[in-house]
Amino acid sequence: MNPLRFTVASLLIVASAASLPGAEARPVAAAFTAAAAKIPAGGFVWAEIEGATVAFGQAGKLPADAVPAERRLFEIGSITKLFTGLLLAQAVLENKAALDDSIAKHLPADLKLDPAVAAITLVQLATHTSGLPSLPANFAPADPADPYAGYTAAQLHAALAAFRPAAPAPQPAAYSNLGFGLLGHLLERIFGRPYADLVAARITGPLGLKDTVIVPDADQQRRFAPAHSGTMAVKPWTFDALAGAGALRSTAADLAKFAQALMSGENPQLAAAWALARRPHASFASRQADIGLAVFIGRRDGRTIYNHGGGTGGFRSLLELDPAAGRAVVVLLNNDDPDPAAVRAAGRRPAPPPAAQADARPEKIIPREQVAAFAGIFAIDERTRFTFVLDDAGRLRGRLTGQGFLPLYHAGDDRFFARSVAAEFQFARDAAGAVTGVALHQNGNTVPAKRTPAAVPVLLFPSAAKLRDYAGRFTLAPGAVFEVSARGDTLLVKLTGQPALPVHCEAPDRFVYEVVPAALTFERNPAGRVSAVVLHQNGRDQRAPRLEPSAQP
Repeated sequence: MNPLRFTVASLLIVASAASLPGAEARPVAAAFTAAAAKIPAGGFVWAEIEGATVAFGQAGKLPADAVPAERRLFEIGSITKLFTGLLLAQAVLENKAALDDSIAKHLPADLKLDPAVAAITLVQLATHTSGLPSLPANFAPADPADPYAGYTAAQLHAALAAFRPAAPAPQPAAYSNLGFGLLGHLLERIFGRPYADLVAARITGPLGLKDTVIVPDADQQRRFAPAHSGTMAVKPWTFDALAGAGALRSTAADLAKFAQALMSGENPQLAAAWALARRPHASFASRQADIGLAVFIGRRDGRTIYNHGGGTGGFRSLLELDPAAGRAVVVLLNNDDPDPAAVRAAGRRPAPPPAAQADARPEKIIPREQVAAFAGIFAIDERTRFTFVLDDAGRLRGRLTGQGFLPLYHAGDDRFFARSVAAEFQFARDAAGAVTGVALHQNGNTVPAKRTPAAVPVLLFPSAAKLRDYAGRFTLAPGAVFEVSARGDTLLVKLTGQPALPVHCEAPDRFVYEVVPAALTFERNPAGRVSAVVLHQNGRDQRAPRLEPSAQP
């Protein structure tokens, strides 16, 4: 069994690394050294690029060996998608394919597809607008610790043949590892070579990126950073048919050289492909960005910023380009938390104001029954939504998929604001006065969402002190540990090899997930102390006893 298989990308109501305006970031070294001090295992390696100058650094609990920071290999996860996007651009420029080619054109003629699936185009795969799910329906890993291993082309074809989309493409952008895995597979068929060979022959070889590989050799394996999920050592990931979604490993030195090549344009073949790849091809509303062929495109201080992050079961990564300033940043981490983009954004965000200043904006009080009109679930796209509920005090609280709830304050005219982040929500009504939509306004961007008929959850909001009662580590199975922590008034639960996600209280000691149909019930001993947690999922109940501090690694 693969407990809690999540299929949602990280989505935060906070400014992204590409979109934050204003204050310059703290030095990269300061931001990531501070973050490294808070993680239980693993460490950061980074590169700061300015023109031809590159400065490398590291912090945290990396192996105590003689490997230079810049030559240590990490899984780079979805940064692989940038390479896949460049390969697609090369195929188009060489007239081997067109962006508007249907996927059916490059799949076996005898593969029977739903007409709407057959009509999906290559550019829709590259911009996450295909309507394909995050992962295929037949994705059932034999080893949850290495989930992509052994997923074959035959299984990929079977998943496509069985898929029935709710509507034809293009759909609003929604992140799809399946889509990019399929794109990498199609590029293999277009060029007639395995994905690893394509990357080596067309990108890493010409640029001299000798340490950017899928399968490391003996020397690279010696320099490979050990993978961690929270406190736990975990397996590296391996890929088969879905390699184009996240199979590459690399070093800070190689990715710095890659960033310089993209910004300088010195390699003519790569420069032409990058010009096509970095062109905006679609909007990605839930990320407050545009998207090219894989690359996310944002704005900061009037400049265009290109970026992509990556994450696997034991690694996180970030590549950010600021061509107008001639600067770039590479960050690699051998743990699956925290997200380097969030650390980078926090370093750029101005210091929060004192509490007195933060509360200075007046709220316009309206009756509880009027506030209740705004409670509901509002869809941004097929997998991303805002949820608004009332708490016991009649306060409206809102969340974005995969995040905790924020208290919101009424500004008047159906507009609410948050105090913990710079964000406002403007609700819309129809002619009859019913609330039908909402738009998030943040960092100069607008994210609209439409009301759905889904039932509004009834939730409790325990205090931060009560949530801390649940904090601890609970052993679900050998190598699978729940790490529970309280962050303010949000309870976060992380299962080994998977992201930390908020859970929400629906009854005393019972919490539910939003992004997967699962719940947790915490048990208490006769003294009232939390002693275990029970996972309820797929009709099964699995008990995880608390791991006492003396037994923790």
